[in-house]
Amino acid sequence: MPATLPNKKLGRIAMILDDRISREKGALLTRAVNSLRQFAEVQLLAASTSEDALLKKLEAEPFQLILAPWYRYLAWTRVEAFYGLTRTSGPTFAGYHCEPLAPYEIGGQADHLRAILLDFGHISSHEIQMLIRSLIQDSRRAGLQPLLRAGTPIYCEHWYSGRGLGSRIDSILGLSEIANSDWKKRSNALRICISALWSLIYEEGPGKAELNAISKAPRAGFQLGVDAGCLALRLSYCMPQWSPKDTLGVFWPDVTRPSAPSQLLLKFADFVRVHTIPDVSVIEVVVGFLNSSPSERAHGNIHSLWVEPITANLMIEGPFDMPGATAPHLKLLPVPELPTSRARAEEPSEAAERAKDRYVADAAVTIRELKAALADKDRMIRELRSGGVGTAPPLPPPDAESLLEAFQERYFEARYQIREFEVQIAELEARGATAQDIEALKKKMEYLASRENNWIRKIAKTIEAYRKARPKPAPSSQQQS
Repeated sequence: MPATLPNKKLGRIAMILDDRISREKGALLTRAVNSLRQFAEVQLLAASTSEDALLKKLEAEPFQLILAPWYRYLAWTRVEAFYGLTRTSGPTFAGYHCEPLAPYEIGGQADHLRAILLDFGHISSHEIQMLIRSLIQDSRRAGLQPLLRAGTPIYCEHWYSGRGLGSRIDSILGLSEIANSDWKKRSNALRICISALWSLIYEEGPGKAELNAISKAPRAGFQLGVDAGCLALRLSYCMPQWSPKDTLGVFWPDVTRPSAPSQLLLKFADFVRVHTIPDVSVIEVVVGFLNSSPSERAHGNIHSLWVEPITANLMIEGPFDMPGATAPHLKLLPVPELPTSRARAEEPSEAAERAKDRYVADAAVTIRELKAALADKDRMIRELRSGGVGTAPPLPPPDAESLLEAFQERYFEARYQIREFEVQIAELEARGATAQDIEALKKKMEYLASRENNWIRKIAKTIEAYRKARPKPAPSSQQQS
């Protein structure tokens, strides 16, 4: 028996192939599938597999995970219904994409309670294994330990209202696991993501009304784990009024809210996993960074996104756990704490001295900033007095020929793409492809055609305005006679 344990499979995966990807991406996908066979039984289904055929197969054979190209994953609804729309554990239906996927391509939020879109095109086979292991095993769905090597310490702390963020970011970036490794190169993205997590609590979450007040109860539990292959942040907080659909709406890619905390996480993190635990009203947000850095290589595209409800029984790692006998892997995050009111009362002289030092330092910084601002204004006044207002040389007019050439280039490029879509639609119809596949291409073609019509309308308005403003030629002498 012990000799057979290494060959034991964790589950069965049904994967529908994507015939839209390039040959290069297809080779990478094949390599990733072969790596999955090390721990799971993978059954490949033809790209022409319909939803009806898939449902018949699922009725006949059990699978822990079904993977489909993203456009079919978003279009098919009966597979989710087959396993239960409100399920919080068990088999999972997920979409994948190998080519760059822009937010506008997936459209608005679907009428679902979950969304799993995995980026297979910009991460390594080992990183794909890590995500798939979490999907096919319920015991690995939540927390940070399934994403890290065994024995990796996890730093933790509770977030209270009235505490600062700056010292926490400095403490996190100063950890030896980050400061002395290649993760230091991701410092800017880490700062943005930590600030976005902070904003989820104190601008949109449970600490919104207490930003400047000191609370005794923690508003969130924060954890951080890092090894050579993954750096992950975990934030857990209570939102009794949120439903799984509300959570999906907040974290769905939305270009109309570019500065929202959730959208910043989607842009600057390599993967985002959000779990709603309805029975305890807890939201768990896990933000991950990988060695492949897909958010750096394809910043404007959709990366791996995983939003779904789960049951509290799958929370092997408690959301507010602290170091102790039951959690030996946890370590307190070394963040300097501000003195409490009791400490200030017990040591008034020392606290007052520290406050005075901080006040003097802050005042010195403010004075330097004011001096710099005054110097800039004096320099501006001297420039205005020497040259007079309005004497600066005007900017050169735009090069009209270059603008017209650029317009023509974009126009012909759009026409070429529309023609390519028409050819692809004809090929799909000849092969007997599904209506969903054809409709997806038609939507892309309609989008390009509408942009092209907008360009032509704007040019037509310009020509019409020119025609109306152009002076009419004076009548000749013969016409006057």
